[in-house]
Amino acid sequence: MDTLIAFGQELMRTPLDAMERVSALYLACAVVIAAGVWLVSGREKSLIAFLFPREVYTHRSNLMDLKLFLVNKLTAFIGLTGAVFFPPLVAFAVLSMLAGWAGAPENPTTWGRGALATLVIVLASDFCKYWAHRWHHELRALWPFHAVHHSADVLTPLTVMRTHPVESLIRNLLITAIVGMVQGLVLFLLVGQIDILTLGGANAFYFVFNALGSNLRHSHVWLSYGRVLEHIFISPAQHQIHHSVAKQHHDCNYGSMFAIWDWMFGTLYIPERRETLRFGVSDAEGNPKPQPHLTLADALVTPFRESWQALRPALPRGEAAMSPGFSLWLDFLRAAAAVTVLFGHLAHTRFTRGDYAVLREVNIASDAVIVFFVLSGVVIAYAAGRDGSLARFAFMRATRVFSVVLPALVLTALFDALGTRADASAYPADYYQALPLWELFWRGLTFTNEWQGALSDRLRLGTNGPLWSLSYEVAFYGLFAVAVFLRGPLRIVLLALGALLVGWPILALLPAWSLGVGVWHLGRLGMPAERAWVFALGAPLTLVALKAMGLAANLSALTAAWVAPMSHHALLGYSDEVLWNSVIAVGVALHLVGVRSLVAGWQPAAALARAVRWVAGASFSLYVVHYPTLHLLDAVLPGSGPGRDALLLGGTLAVALAFAAVFERPLGRWRGLARGLLPQRQQAQVARV
Repeated sequence: MDTLIAFGQELMRTPLDAMERVSALYLACAVVIAAGVWLVSGREKSLIAFLFPREVYTHRSNLMDLKLFLVNKLTAFIGLTGAVFFPPLVAFAVLSMLAGWAGAPENPTTWGRGALATLVIVLASDFCKYWAHRWHHELRALWPFHAVHHSADVLTPLTVMRTHPVESLIRNLLITAIVGMVQGLVLFLLVGQIDILTLGGANAFYFVFNALGSNLRHSHVWLSYGRVLEHIFISPAQHQIHHSVAKQHHDCNYGSMFAIWDWMFGTLYIPERRETLRFGVSDAEGNPKPQPHLTLADALVTPFRESWQALRPALPRGEAAMSPGFSLWLDFLRAAAAVTVLFGHLAHTRFTRGDYAVLREVNIASDAVIVFFVLSGVVIAYAAGRDGSLARFAFMRATRVFSVVLPALVLTALFDALGTRADASAYPADYYQALPLWELFWRGLTFTNEWQGALSDRLRLGTNGPLWSLSYEVAFYGLFAVAVFLRGPLRIVLLALGALLVGWPILALLPAWSLGVGVWHLGRLGMPAERAWVFALGAPLTLVALKAMGLAANLSALTAAWVAPMSHHALLGYSDEVLWNSVIAVGVALHLVGVRSLVAGWQPAAALARAVRWVAGASFSLYVVHYPTLHLLDAVLPGSGPGRDALLLGGTLAVALAFAAVFERPLGRWRGLARGLLPQRQQAQVARV
């Protein structure tokens, strides 16, 4: 009840909040400016009829505006949109890092420097909004969410809040990353500290923008700034044209405050005279479509379905094409991620005394697992198209996983038994959980060791902690297979049951894994080489920069504060860095989209391909056996120092390579044996089409 009262009070504050676009002050300013338009336009009707035309304000489209306004206020109230909007935190991290490297700037802050810093920050924010807006139009997976806004049949000031919450999240993420970095850099160069006046100056820009009629952008009032100014600022008339269904008005005027981005990137439309406009959504030829969002449920749920349909075209029959170059790059990243996990774990103080603690401090092992997740999403989406049926898909996934995991569990039980007898102190409680053999194999082979849903709790499979990620992945495989191959009520029931069983921690990282699925489907579209290079190189470099700036730690602190007083480690398990993990997943996905476009026609040299695939052919084995091996070697190897470290590394690699030679590389042989155990009918179902 207290929460409802607090939400009601928040709603009551909206008309008085100068940070709200639809506050009473800005609405009053819009009315005054509209009255001025009425005066100079001939006063063909009364002022009240001009300001509040009945056909606009009694239209049923306004009711949907109001409903979505309330939904967006609720998501903001519970902190959902604010959780990914924190440019000042990123700015502080950038400023601190630069000051640590170069020392605090000595130049005193002046009004000129502060004004320039404010202008740059405002421009950076508007630049982000331009591209976020444009991407929501041009990317088929994002357009369904933005179509909620464009489905308004009439425009009123409240239409600005007719947005899907997902669109707000994406826009806030982009602004947080880019504007935060620009703020930090600009403040370092021009101001030297987080200056409230400078950040307040940016808010002053928005105050002026809102007071000068921003609410007329979503209205029936035609207000043009003239040809010269409309190259610099987006006028209400230009934004109304952006909402027009006419074919000649498509894909133009994406700017929020400034028109310079549209002018710069070729999307600017300047009207020569007043144009008759019809609002709503239309097809590519400008033919209006019926209202797609008649209910609030339609507006909130339909975009997810349409976005998924855009991401998942109809599954092709037979083999789905993957270029040799892209396949090789996936293998390289898979091998690199496995080796990174090994080095991250080897650097723990209990193995190497903390001599390589920097690898632990930057948490490379955890980051590499998220790379694995995105790669897994790509491969699983490809495999679903190649396999073409649920039976074959399940057979191929099961044989791939069980051919390695079953012997890995046997090895774990054996190595743990030998190691604990040799030196029990090498098996601290935080990294080893003794289990009866039946429970080790039951939970390991059902992959429920990390499921925290209705029927399970977490446990560690002896020393094989890294198997946590396989518990996550198998859950992703299952949910994906149900979504792709099943239809009707059965799909809904099984998806709900699966979500209930796996629990929130696994579901928290499902979007990160699903980005890999998006890479496979969206990557088919291709892109210009210049943009592909930006994605391929810019995405990983941005991730490195964000990590160096402390964004990972800030996001972890934000997560902890968000779930307080509960412990985010206890609540989320291995998903306790879900926000930073999601940032990594976005960066890796963008990188892969760029690489896929660049290597589409590349035929790698045979020797290079063999070398990379030989290493990648042991990556799964390296991942699932390295931890039990490290613990055993730590228990039996004497001494300390670099020589012992080399033996730990070499011994672990030797065991993993030998394991891979027996179990991972001969996958085709194991699949043949498994197929032979199936009844004749099932053998035909899993055979290659």
